[in-house]
Amino acid sequence: MKKEKSLKKQILIILISFSIFIAISIGLIAMVNFYLSKLNIIQHNQKQVLYQIESEMDKFLSKISKISFYIKGNYHQDNVTLLKNIVDTNTNISSILILNKDGIIEDFYAATNIKIYKGFDYSNQEYFKGIKENDDYWSNVFLSTVDEEAAISYSFRLEDKVVVLMVQLKEISDFISRFKNQDNTHMVKIFDSSGTVILNPNNPDLVLQRFNEKSQKVFTHLIDILKPYEFTIFYSNSFDEEQYGTYTSIEKTGWKIVVRESYKLILKSLNSIIFGMIFSIITFIIVAVLLSLRISRRIFRSLDDLQQTTTSIANGNYNIEIRKSYYGEFNILLNSFNKMKIEIDKREDSLEASLNSFKSLFNSTMEVIVIHDKGICIDANNVAVKFFKFNDKKELIGKNLLDFVDDKYKELFIKNYKKNTLPYEFDIIINDQKYTCLGQGKFIKLNGKKVKLSTLIDITELKAKDRLLFQQSKMASMGEMIGNIAHQWRQPLSVISTCASGIKLEKEINDIKDERLYESLDLIVENTQYLSKTIDDFRNFFKADKVIEDFCVNDSIFKVLKLLKSSIQNHSIQVETYLDGDLIINGYPNEFLQVLINVLNNAKDALISQPKNARFINIKTSIENKKCIVEVNDNGGGVNETIISKIFEPYFTTKHKSQGTGIGLYMSHQIVVEHMKGSISAKNTEMIKDGNIYKGCSLVIVLPIKENQNLEDYII
Repeated sequence: MKKEKSLKKQILIILISFSIFIAISIGLIAMVNFYLSKLNIIQHNQKQVLYQIESEMDKFLSKISKISFYIKGNYHQDNVTLLKNIVDTNTNISSILILNKDGIIEDFYAATNIKIYKGFDYSNQEYFKGIKENDDYWSNVFLSTVDEEAAISYSFRLEDKVVVLMVQLKEISDFISRFKNQDNTHMVKIFDSSGTVILNPNNPDLVLQRFNEKSQKVFTHLIDILKPYEFTIFYSNSFDEEQYGTYTSIEKTGWKIVVRESYKLILKSLNSIIFGMIFSIITFIIVAVLLSLRISRRIFRSLDDLQQTTTSIANGNYNIEIRKSYYGEFNILLNSFNKMKIEIDKREDSLEASLNSFKSLFNSTMEVIVIHDKGICIDANNVAVKFFKFNDKKELIGKNLLDFVDDKYKELFIKNYKKNTLPYEFDIIINDQKYTCLGQGKFIKLNGKKVKLSTLIDITELKAKDRLLFQQSKMASMGEMIGNIAHQWRQPLSVISTCASGIKLEKEINDIKDERLYESLDLIVENTQYLSKTIDDFRNFFKADKVIEDFCVNDSIFKVLKLLKSSIQNHSIQVETYLDGDLIINGYPNEFLQVLINVLNNAKDALISQPKNARFINIKTSIENKKCIVEVNDNGGGVNETIISKIFEPYFTTKHKSQGTGIGLYMSHQIVVEHMKGSISAKNTEMIKDGNIYKGCSLVIVLPIKENQNLEDYII
């Protein structure tokens, strides 16, 4: 058995845990805010440094650009003085080379001349090759042959010559050296477009060595993946620790300016704040725990009083004295318990009365009611006990209902265990006797458990009555058919009788001729074959349908009209047909013939009251909304509106008892609705014939058509 948990302990744990959680959460949020604030300050400072360097770099490049414009406007062949004045007056220029179109030195001037002469071929130098596709060109760092120092050049075209300015970055170097971090290291270093160090105040030797950091994390974690002015943490091999910083690009030269600060020192600067926050958190936790203990003690005292009160009420002791609590909410609750103990007695009596009423209702219903769990009976009413032939309810409880179900319905019964069901039919076998039942089931909650309540109605007698009604309807139709046989046989039998009498008479007077004999015999054979065919037609009508099959509605109408031909003609009824296409449905063709016969016989009986020259029936077929529509209209005066809704009820008839049984339309309704899944209805209509308006009745039969039937020919 699972050990019960203590509410007091749970409340105390929740209070203390909540206090600790709040304290730690506030402390962590504060530390994160301090951390983010520190980073925001550093980001702001580093951006300002980059803005200043960019501004200074723009000034520097502008100076170089002005010098190039000056040379373009004033230089001419062998004008060494111009070159000398430019180099001597500009600390940013160490030397100037004038190369012809083939890269040969035509003129030059350098502050210090080491191994450089006119006529030298500099066509393989970067500053010459780079200018081929551009009007001007900033080189990456290279080893200068002029002064054998790491240098940067700016070259530009001058007519068919190339002018090369050897640029010194001392001015920029002095400027970026001003910016230092709190550990006195320089913040800034500059790379050319290839990733080679141009300026690095922290380690100038890297510039002389033309050290390339393209594969270092300053590129792989910062420059190559982030946009300018985006910040990140990256590892520096020079400082052997992580750095925090960003960069910007000089568009004209492709140089990358990186600003950084030691990430370790950033965290170190937060230590004092973090220690202060931790101390504050611990202090807050101690105070919160003490307050939680004090509050919980008062709550526990009230809970103890409440527990004592409820236990006494549960044990039936309603005279317990209720002690006032420190908290108003508990006082309200205790007062509610005081009122509750008064109401309990009243509700117990009411509940007992309701239970007795429910039991009476449960056992007085006509239906079999069984409560079961997946077929195993849990409870049942007295009707169920009697139906299943038990002496006591205890004998039924625990039995599996599936044991009583006929084998052919067991699979359906098992499927219906899992869902709420609409009424459906199945057979039950009790003591070797079969009963047809109509049942349905709904899930309910009983004592917190989901079970199923199933109701059954024994419809064995109803099914037997239906079969009897169907047989009666068939017999009535058979009587109608025999009358039609009599009508259709009267004329052929008369012809046969006349022929036979004539032959006999002529034989007696010895005046019979072979020609006359053969003619009479042929006439007798012809009428005999007609009688035989008539017998076949009526015999097919009386065959019982065994299986569902496809058949044509229009063909069925023609068959019925042929069967009823004599009766229709004898009553002077004019029949018109308006049949639309070959309408194929799936059902019982002979049963459908019986429906049509019943409908037409009712129309014929209604038309007898009309004048002989004004008796009309029209039959229409069509397709609407994927349904086959059959309409049988007459002008027999219609049906009284007060009873038209009852004409499909069993034994209901408007005819004299000698003329009708009232089961024809009932069985037609059963066949159409139950057997063929369609509908049949009646309504009063008006028929227009030869300019005259007649009142009559319209029987409308709606049947589902065969699903794969082509409907293109029946668009209405």
